[in-house]
Amino acid sequence: MLAVAGMRLDDGTLRRYSFALTGRPLRVAEPGDGAWRSLVVAMAEGRTIPGLPADGDPGAAPTAVLICRPAGAMVSGGGAGVGVADERALGADQSNTSVVIGEQLLLKAFRRLQPGLNPELELGAYLSEEAGFAAVPPLAGFVELVSQTYGTETVALAQEFLADGADAYESIAESLTALILAPDAVTADSLQVATQVAADLGAVTAGLHAALAAAHGIPDLEPRDASRRELRAWDRTARAGLARAMEVVGGEAATVLRDLSPRIAQAFEAFEATATLPLLTRIHADYHLGQVLVSPDGYRIVDFEGDPLRTIDERRALDSPLRDVASMLRSLDHVGRSVGRRAVARNGGPVESPGLDLAAWLRRSRERFLAAYRVGLRESGAPIVLDPTLLRAFELDKECREFIYAATYLPSWIWAPTEGMLGLFDGVDIGGVAGGKGSL
Repeated sequence: MLAVAGMRLDDGTLRRYSFALTGRPLRVAEPGDGAWRSLVVAMAEGRTIPGLPADGDPGAAPTAVLICRPAGAMVSGGGAGVGVADERALGADQSNTSVVIGEQLLLKAFRRLQPGLNPELELGAYLSEEAGFAAVPPLAGFVELVSQTYGTETVALAQEFLADGADAYESIAESLTALILAPDAVTADSLQVATQVAADLGAVTAGLHAALAAAHGIPDLEPRDASRRELRAWDRTARAGLARAMEVVGGEAATVLRDLSPRIAQAFEAFEATATLPLLTRIHADYHLGQVLVSPDGYRIVDFEGDPLRTIDERRALDSPLRDVASMLRSLDHVGRSVGRRAVARNGGPVESPGLDLAAWLRRSRERFLAAYRVGLRESGAPIVLDPTLLRAFELDKECREFIYAATYLPSWIWAPTEGMLGLFDGVDIGGVAGGKGSL
């Protein structure tokens, strides 16, 4: 049984959550019980399931119906044997319920329901089936709840499971740490090899943005120029983020923000001062290395859901592709700086003769990412302009958001935006690893 519970918050807002029940008596289903597999079977069979009658009256008409439909990856063979397949939890920290079915499919069930088309389903279907963009897992099926009260809500989707996919953040961090701690293995072209991942990511990001800009006649994806009103809103939002960051952080981070705040605010003037109106398209909207999987046959970009705390309409709004670029550049910066910390911890102290100059890696990775991104845009013909001044404003805005996130949810992460923000201006030592400054 798929159940939906409504919870009224102290501020009066209603939030609705879905979860699976199973057993006699009913209990919340766990991965392995088979309940989520049953939902995938319903997708494969294209079933339409009416809700239980109100108040147990068998003669009452249902007020809601569950629409289960297969998609390309299911039809082409991904659903073979799904009815008897094993199911297990994905084993990763997820804001949704993620279950692996038969090592073939990944079911993602959205715990919080919101009226409208979830961008994870919308963009996943578009990129894999309309745009033919290979760097996303193909969609296998989806489930929508249609009710008289709330309209259509996305409940779950299934996509091809990448059994050999590795988290890009951890993959990069581990490979760089190994390089630092093994100087004898370093060659003259080690920096070029170590930064190849940044060039690859620049190319795949250009491909993603080109595919989204193409729209293929889908009205909700059609690009347009930003309005002056939207540019003013970017400026206001960024300044509010800076003010909020200065309010919630303390210690060294607070000092960094206070000292740099005039220069950060000045950079935000680029939002309104841009001479030409930037292009708006659909974007990933939460683009970082944790949203990229590395597999033997290339990269896969995942998790197009956006910020689950925002409304569906807000998450489906057009935005600048440079916001994605800025987010990934910040992620590359953070992973590079985290490597220094890992190396020092594993070495039991400072690394005097590192096998890789981390400051050089930070600079070169950025250069190669942007160079590959430019080439990818040019080759695809995508009408996206890489404005460096606007990009810098987006990066600073993103780093302010990282301060807020760290101070609110993950205080142990506060070092990343602190060092990252300094790196965007005056540089900062890669703590404990010899090799100079990490300024950009």
